[in-house]
Amino acid sequence: MSESQRIIAIVDDDELVRRALCRLVQSLSLKPVAYASGELFLKELEQSSPSCVLLDFHMPNMNGLDVLHELSARRARLAVIVITGADEEGVRESCMRAGASGFLNKPLSRDTLSSAIEALRGDQRPAKAPRSQ
Repeated sequence: MSESQRIIAIVDDDELVRRALCRLVQSLSLKPVAYASGELFLKELEQSSPSCVLLDFHMPNMNGLDVLHELSARRARLAVIVITGADEEGVRESCMRAGASGFLNKPLSRDTLSSAIEALRGDQRPAKAPRSQ
């Protein structure tokens, strides 16, 4: 596996969540690169060359859907897994239509994240996590 295939971008405005996701990604022997906003991620996208993006949906200024639309406008071919702590009606469908490769609910388990990333490596869409009760 090349170095760029090992880089996972984590885009989340919550510092504690970013740290936890970084630890989770490292536990999978992958290299996390964290961003506190969608704007910062997009600004540094060409330098980081991630193979996959874990993208929080609920962020100030530019939310996950905005980032997906910008990636599409740039014709960036990235596997993006949208993550959210509040799975609101219609959000999952909007993200998938906008080009997300997957949609997962927080908190993420190691197994759930590992399965989602592996599915993307196999060029398959990861299974959608069940809706929160």
